[in-house]
Amino acid sequence: MITAVKSLGEMAIKSQNKKLIDVLIEDPNSNGVYNNIITVNFILEDDNVQYEGIKLEEYDSSKLNKYLYTSAGGNGPGYTPVAKITEPEKTFNIKIKNWFKVLNKKNIKLDDKNKAILEKIKNLLDENSDEIINQIQSIRKDIPKKEGLLLTLKFNINGEYKYIGDIDAFSDLLLQLDSEKYMKLYAENKVCSICGRKKDIVFGKIDTYAFYTIDKRGYIVGGFDEKDSWRNYPVCPECRLALEEGKKYIESQLTFGFYGLKYQLIPNFIIGEEFVKREILDIFEDTNKLISLKKNIKKRFIADQDDILDYLKDADDSMTLNFLFLQKSNSAERILLLIEDVFPSHLKEIFAAKEEIDRIFNDSFTFRNIRNFLSRSDINKRDSDLDGYFLDLTDRIFRGRPVDLNFLLKFIMKRIRDEFVNDRFYKNSIKDGLMAVAFLEKLKLIKMEVIKMEERRLDSFFEKYGPNFDVPLKRGLVLLGSLTEFLLRKQYSEREAKPFMKNLKGLKMTERDIKGLLPKVQNKLEEYDSFDKGKRILAKETSNYLLTAGDDWHMSIDEINFYFACGINLADEIANIIYKKEEEK
Repeated sequence: MITAVKSLGEMAIKSQNKKLIDVLIEDPNSNGVYNNIITVNFILEDDNVQYEGIKLEEYDSSKLNKYLYTSAGGNGPGYTPVAKITEPEKTFNIKIKNWFKVLNKKNIKLDDKNKAILEKIKNLLDENSDEIINQIQSIRKDIPKKEGLLLTLKFNINGEYKYIGDIDAFSDLLLQLDSEKYMKLYAENKVCSICGRKKDIVFGKIDTYAFYTIDKRGYIVGGFDEKDSWRNYPVCPECRLALEEGKKYIESQLTFGFYGLKYQLIPNFIIGEEFVKREILDIFEDTNKLISLKKNIKKRFIADQDDILDYLKDADDSMTLNFLFLQKSNSAERILLLIEDVFPSHLKEIFAAKEEIDRIFNDSFTFRNIRNFLSRSDINKRDSDLDGYFLDLTDRIFRGRPVDLNFLLKFIMKRIRDEFVNDRFYKNSIKDGLMAVAFLEKLKLIKMEVIKMEERRLDSFFEKYGPNFDVPLKRGLVLLGSLTEFLLRKQYSEREAKPFMKNLKGLKMTERDIKGLLPKVQNKLEEYDSFDKGKRILAKETSNYLLTAGDDWHMSIDEINFYFACGINLADEIANIIYKKEEEK
């Protein structure tokens, strides 16, 4: 995965004509708040430096390389003398003046001429501190509080103004300061673990992803000696910057919502970019095309929004896709799930199964249908506590690993029962459960038992749903559920109540309960004078299948009640078949 992130970073650098230093540069006005810049101006003539004054100018997005802004530094000075103003005096002293302490660092390489010029600038800032701070405060008062201000240095060289990004010394120091924190743990003339090349220097503690650490037991090779831990994950400076750019690109362009979670889509070009279709590469090389594609995709299946997988499923298997589910908490990162090496061909199979389910149920199936059961263990809970189960099922779908149907039915029936007992929209939950099970069966992730049966009048109905109902017992349960639904409707139409529901025991019926339910339903229909020819046919078909199933069903209570509930939901479809045939007769 790390190699794939680095390759994507190199692609972004190349397509956008970036230099490696551009990876470190940030847009200070990314949130649209910092539209004004205060510059502290100096006049440079050969080796002479003079303080010129303070000026206010508008932010210009085309000058990012000139501003040379980075947010690095935290509460201390950053990599360059440029900062967002919080409190004028504090920002000036800590972020601008204190930056020049870099001149005292022994490991910083700087030629004598540039060092002398920077020393003079530092002294002029000290001498004019009060005036500079007062002018910054005065400008701050005239700018609305909701508007931010950026503070930086600017230089008048032969009548032409230059920013710190135009001066090589500042760019060079930026690179040195950025690398400085990695120099605490490094090795010379070693092989980089990402590009595989021998480099003059490799860093041993790269923090691009915060889930990598060497302060845990078992993370350090060589007898737990930290100075040898560079062997775990040696990375050269060039790969580190490409990795940073790759992560930045993924976070901004390839991060998608996933029903309360987020995942990052990371492509891996396994046999080289030159073998990948041009139109596929264009997606990742051209940010505008990617944004356009994300906005125009209409099929929402994998993600809540911005789903591009429907397009990528048609790519050749010269690439694979990685799905990284990360949970961020402050500066820490935790991998919830990493699904690696999903081929477009398998993605195509998943979408084909989805389209088949859409056709059968005349509805759009998405992962939302599954998430409805694997979100909260209690419908009254505020937070999701079943994320682990949901991600495990997602992993099984993308990797093609078997799914335990009985385990899944526990959660499906838990939701259906909650809705059923409270007489809410339980039919929607039943349909979601039936679609989810049918989808997994289409992918062959659950194995359905199939028993050869004699031809019956409702075979066309059951054939529509494939192997899901190819067992006499399942068919009998479905038909009994539909017959019961007709009774409940009759009761409600006459009494505006459904007293018979108490016989369904909150959808926790056993084999014995089911066998005793059919005569009860028939008797009640007779009492309501509603046991017409169509319902008699349905009762007859139900009896046939339940008798064929015999005794000792070896089916869990969840599964028994799931198929019974399916019949409740499919009652209209069964009615259309039975009564239509009677009319034709």
